[in-house]
Amino acid sequence: MTSAGPEQPRPAAPPPGAPVPQAAPPGAPVPPGAPQQWAWAQAPQAMQTVETEPLEYHRLLRGSAAYRWWKPLLLLLLSAVFFGVMTVALSLAFVPVLLFADPDYAMDIATGASEVLDTQRPVSVLLSLLSIIIMMPAVILAMLVMGMRPVGRVWSVATRIRWGLLGRLLGVAVLAVVVMNAVGIAVEIALDPASLTEPLPESERGFDASAALLSLLFVLLLVPLQATAEEVVFRGLFMQVLGSWLKNPWFAILIPSVGFALLHIYDVWGLVAVGLLGVVAAWLTWRTGGLEAAIAIHVVNNLIAFGIMTSGVAGETAQTADGGGLGGVIGEIAGLAVFIWLTLRVFAKGGHGRERIDLIQVPVAPVAPEAPVAPEAAQAPVAPEAPEMPVAPEAAQAPVREAGEEDARHG
Repeated sequence: MTSAGPEQPRPAAPPPGAPVPQAAPPGAPVPPGAPQQWAWAQAPQAMQTVETEPLEYHRLLRGSAAYRWWKPLLLLLLSAVFFGVMTVALSLAFVPVLLFADPDYAMDIATGASEVLDTQRPVSVLLSLLSIIIMMPAVILAMLVMGMRPVGRVWSVATRIRWGLLGRLLGVAVLAVVVMNAVGIAVEIALDPASLTEPLPESERGFDASAALLSLLFVLLLVPLQATAEEVVFRGLFMQVLGSWLKNPWFAILIPSVGFALLHIYDVWGLVAVGLLGVVAAWLTWRTGGLEAAIAIHVVNNLIAFGIMTSGVAGETAQTADGGGLGGVIGEIAGLAVFIWLTLRVFAKGGHGRERIDLIQVPVAPVAPEAPVAPEAAQAPVAPEAPEMPVAPEAAQAPVREAGEEDARHG
């Protein structure tokens, strides 16, 4: 038989009419002097699902879960870190490849005896293209780490590549690039007719057909990925990071386009042409709600440029700083105008959207507890009404003589 300990005193019940203390709701501020509670001991905060406003492509990061203003900046930094790590890994992996395939390549680059990318040295084509392609997994991996799902928001407002639209725009891009080069060549000839009779510059090294074919194989396999990776970074990541802070789309269109142009090694005419391509690609990305148009024009443009370089028909098999002249810029404008016009027609007929509404979780605003109602105060006794005073009888009024009555009697 167990014995119970001394009975503990029970707290006194509140007097009748006194307010009953209530627990503070989750998230409510703690009054000064009140004991603090551990975060794990507090009740979880209630959440509710709401819709975002319609988001254009450059604003899509604002529809990611638990968006905060600093997350796009951290996404940018994390993408750069992953890209740096992948670049180091790729460089280390290529050391035995270079020693086996082209042991003089690294020394020639260091001494300036060779260009970084020369289609007569296929290993340079392979290394250059792969070093750009790894930007794409770096961005996607950073989005996964940051929890910015679905990561397909970097492709379009549909959170995926719209393959049907991309296929139709590739055909449009072929026509636009043909116009671009035809107009550019015609204008260059019109500006300098003597260029028709000038001999093409000869390469210091003999043309190796087998090296050209191997480089062409690398171009056909890797250029679509290389161009897509550049679009994911410059028209995807950079546009959406800037767009998460600045609603006006022109900041997200122009700033990355300037950076895109400056990363190329061309002269002023070449930089202007690349800058125009970047601005048009960014504007169409915003206008169509996805990267499909930018990928299409970039892939076709690079395939033709690398094809001409690989064949050596222009007298140069390496990528140099010579980006053309005024004729090339005019041709670029003509070709891009055709591409914009046809792209908007294809997009309108396809019925594709350019905005997205996301569902996000937001905390429920805490409801303040109702103030306790004070007991009704005792009413003061009401004084009895005073008796009515007697009203004096109305005095008899003297007859009123109408005007002119006496005059009528005595008349």
